[in-house]
Amino acid sequence: MDLEAFGQKLRELRKRSSLSQEALAEQLPVATALISNWERAYQHHGRVWRPDRLSAVRLVEIFAGYLTPGEAQHWLAQIDYSLTRDEMHRIFPDYTPPPDVERSRFNPLTLLPEQFLFGVSQTQTQARRALEQPEAPWLIALDGIGGIGKTSLAGALVRELAAADRFFDVAWVSAKQEEFSPGAGLEAARRPALDPATLTNALLEQLGDLFLLNRSLAERQAGLAALLKKQPYLVVIDNLETVADYQSLIPLLRRCANPTKFLLTSRHALHAYDDVFCLSLPELGRADVLALLAYEARVRGLTALAEATSAQLDSIYEVVGGNPLALKLVVGQIRALPLAQVLENLREARGKKVDDLYTYIYWQAWNNLDEAGRQTLLMMPLAQNGTLAQLSALSDLDPIELTQALERLAALSLLEVSADLEQPRYRIHRLTETFLLNEVIKWQ
Repeated sequence: MDLEAFGQKLRELRKRSSLSQEALAEQLPVATALISNWERAYQHHGRVWRPDRLSAVRLVEIFAGYLTPGEAQHWLAQIDYSLTRDEMHRIFPDYTPPPDVERSRFNPLTLLPEQFLFGVSQTQTQARRALEQPEAPWLIALDGIGGIGKTSLAGALVRELAAADRFFDVAWVSAKQEEFSPGAGLEAARRPALDPATLTNALLEQLGDLFLLNRSLAERQAGLAALLKKQPYLVVIDNLETVADYQSLIPLLRRCANPTKFLLTSRHALHAYDDVFCLSLPELGRADVLALLAYEARVRGLTALAEATSAQLDSIYEVVGGNPLALKLVVGQIRALPLAQVLENLREARGKKVDDLYTYIYWQAWNNLDEAGRQTLLMMPLAQNGTLAQLSALSDLDPIELTQALERLAALSLLEVSADLEQPRYRIHRLTETFLLNEVIKWQ
């Protein structure tokens, strides 16, 4: 930021328009002292004074007669703001943006690093086809257990579609309330819970007219719907982690869809909504796990992992299975610890990061299960890839309770169901099995 240059330009424009600090403050409206602080680039004990974005855009409106569009953008850039296309057209009606800057606003690709993906090519192709076609489905959902790679896949899809110029613009809003990284463990995300009002404001800030933010919620949502129905946007809503999230948001998304498309990622399968195109991410198979481990060994310079024997690699797969986040935790720890110790820690749920990992992936889902659901999940290590008849023989639940429990487990991405109409089979991830045999005992 260049607060001093911004303040000098503000003072110059104010004097050219013959406005006193008091008169300018009334038009914003803000306290007169703020105008003085902005003009002097005032700082105190590390705190800096600059206009909030609404006030900054209002200043451009007030002084539009003394500024060219380029000068206005340069002025706001000195305090790390820029005018959206809609704001430029409203403030400078004759403005025609150059083709190379017409689409230069929010860039969601800066939100997460690009990652090399494994085992998702089929799902990626299906999702891209659904997003590319100019008709329904308008709502596409990627579901799966925590750490399975939903956000990474959504990022890859955005990159592909941005390069193809399929959508007029892209927005990305996250509902994630906590984050797990192999290096830092579990941390609060420090963002407000995502409800219709929060989502509306976030999308207006990224794509729309910021002055709508001063209107009522009904007016804001009507303005957002009008914007998203004018041209095809791609809106990613990442990590809808609770039932309350998607139940409250789906009606708003339906109102705003067509031609805009929404890409959702969620731990909850949204099959109950017949207008949501659902794709589930399974755990990686053995071949993809080995490919991921080889890739991580190469990019991290882990010679020992790169030269691991088949038996050593199989031992990782047997304990961790195909959860990319858990695999990356293991890779990060074997730099300092013996492989056998790392895997034993995961089996016995020892260590803060391991405990954080299980909490991040399973805590919310476990607490959303009733007693029948918990009993059924705890039974699954005895009946991996079992049929309904086999599960029924092992269970103390009556048939209705068992089928309801299986439906609930599948909806929470805790259970994979094979695509067989006559005799589907049920299985849990290897990591889920490891979790059930150890960590869940503490939780009970």
